[in-house]
Amino acid sequence: MHFWQVDDIYKIFSKNFDCNIILPKKFAHISSLKNNVITSRLRYFMYIHVLLIGRKYDYIYLCTSPEYPDYPNNLKNTFIFFQQLIFFFILIVFFKKKIICYLRGLHRIFPDVHENYFIKFFINIRYRIFKLLDIFVCENKNLTMIFKQKFKNKKIKITTIYTRYFDKNIFYKKKYHQHLVIGVLGRIDPFRKNYQILHENLYSCKAKIKIKFLGGCYKSLSEKVIEDFKDFNIDFKSRMLNEKEFLKMGQDCDLLVSLNREEKHYGQYKGTGSFGDAMYLQKTLIAPSFADPIKEFEDFCHYYNNEAEFKHIFEKILAKQIKLNPKFDKFEMINCSKKIIKDLNI
Repeated sequence: MHFWQVDDIYKIFSKNFDCNIILPKKFAHISSLKNNVITSRLRYFMYIHVLLIGRKYDYIYLCTSPEYPDYPNNLKNTFIFFQQLIFFFILIVFFKKKIICYLRGLHRIFPDVHENYFIKFFINIRYRIFKLLDIFVCENKNLTMIFKQKFKNKKIKITTIYTRYFDKNIFYKKKYHQHLVIGVLGRIDPFRKNYQILHENLYSCKAKIKIKFLGGCYKSLSEKVIEDFKDFNIDFKSRMLNEKEFLKMGQDCDLLVSLNREEKHYGQYKGTGSFGDAMYLQKTLIAPSFADPIKEFEDFCHYYNNEAEFKHIFEKILAKQIKLNPKFDKFEMINCSKKIIKDLNI
């Protein structure tokens, strides 16, 4: 999962360690690395491959721990759920002190987040296995603080690793457009994202804007969203975007927007890759305030609490009252890498 993150992870740790990346053979092309990539035929049983080679390494960093599916809700997911946890447990038995575990959704770790006893039961199984580990990573400071408060193990080492980073050695030449070009982040999914707030509040100025959907389409779910925006000037791919397409389309945007829904745990128990995407593309981000309750990313973000604020931000941008001048110095790769190594004491 999340194979697109591996290059930045490699950059972070290769400053202090000799690193290899292991990827399923089908997705090995995602990394831009020419060397130090191990391809595995065991796409769904990657932990078995890691078990076979783990003794060679001082640390094993898991870009995605066994958090998917959230819990078993059918026969297939039941098999996947237990298969992952069984091999993950075996991996811990052999390499407990080596494993650095990246957590994506805290709602998948803590049973007390849920009211349904069926869900609690399965989340508790995962939680008990995770309690065997000592080294953890979360994708923003807010989640890192929440995890430290809720996890019943005071001896853990934990740090924050963002989904992407700002690289000061890379400069994207600013393009000037007749329209304001807005990049909508994430896969086109109306259950996870609120496209209505974008449609209703920008409809009156649709002649002044162009919208680029920077996530892939997902069958009929995405098609309905695209149809709703037929009166807008839009650009999208009718499939999943590869990294080159994401970068090319993203560079052409004037700003980015995150439309995550609050009821999907964003901010409270789950992060969003939108902040990392903004760092990577070096663009201003418009994001819901609940996604960053401690305003960690305020140097390059404008936050909205409701539809009125969302509309007001764009009105001010179109009127040139807000300058799109994001700052990313705090999220520069080299400085963050030093802090990560210090926090984990590795």
